[in-house]
Amino acid sequence: MALIARVVPGGHLTVVPRERPVPVPTGHDLVVRVDAMGVNPVDLKRAAAEPAGVVPGFDATGQVVGRGPHAGAFDLGDRVFYAGTLDRDGAAQSHHLVDERLCARAPRDWAAVDTAGLPLTMITAWEALHDQLRWESSTRGTLLMVGGAGGVGTAVIQLARATLPHVRVIATAARPESSAWAQRFGAHDIVDHASALAPQVRRIAPKGVDAVISAASRGRVDDLAACLAPFGHIVGVDRGPIDVTPLKPLSATWHWVFMFTKAVPDWNGPGTPHAEILAQVAALAETGALRSPTRHVYPRLSAETLAAALTRVGAGHGVGKTVIRRS
Repeated sequence: MALIARVVPGGHLTVVPRERPVPVPTGHDLVVRVDAMGVNPVDLKRAAAEPAGVVPGFDATGQVVGRGPHAGAFDLGDRVFYAGTLDRDGAAQSHHLVDERLCARAPRDWAAVDTAGLPLTMITAWEALHDQLRWESSTRGTLLMVGGAGGVGTAVIQLARATLPHVRVIATAARPESSAWAQRFGAHDIVDHASALAPQVRRIAPKGVDAVISAASRGRVDDLAACLAPFGHIVGVDRGPIDVTPLKPLSATWHWVFMFTKAVPDWNGPGTPHAEILAQVAALAETGALRSPTRHVYPRLSAETLAAALTRVGAGHGVGKTVIRRS
């Protein structure tokens, strides 16, 4: 069974079930019996962009129950987690085909709903911190995370604390609930993004921050530039601004992160392949250096729960990740 999500003209979301046979793996494919899946804003964007609808779900964890003829990295029965690709159906189904080269073993002793909250946002956070900023364990500096309580923000804060011990993390949040969430996951300082950021940030980092990672940058480029030290860096993980001219007087750099750029099974370009990122995330999770960002859990995958979960993430202002348990 698979669930098809579609946003019809007028903005109404529909989710309908479709019976499907268990898929047959080819090449490096795994057949994963899905235990839990995460829901993200990209799912709604795809449902609105595809007239026939899509099977959503780019965060998943489950058990390997089938393998293609060239798949050998995992055994039947192994638990894996992954973020999938744009050119295949998502994980809102009982059995999911995924290329093994995008997968890693799930963290030992982690519940499925906790694991399913990790892949997409942790890959995004890793690419921002380590692929784009190229920060290493010896890096010293100050990071501003705009949107500190969302899925990406929670991942960035945790990953920075776990892998960059000399970096101070300032997170933005506008409500008591989101401020408490960002602090819970390790932010050193909290500033209010409902007000001008620069005066608040400059009280903490008088010379400006070394880098900004922004999940809410549209319309903020002037304010972000005012927070930044000369020769600093901004990494946009959202649609971002159109004009970054305010960064020119600082000789600053704007970077983009789009997680699906490297969602290619045989990726051999710049940066770390997804499977390697997830393997390192699993290792950090097993040591207790990372905690699950999962906050809202729906108990059973169905048309009703998927519609409710998509509606929740579409409302914005989310805290943590939204996950659906298969059964």
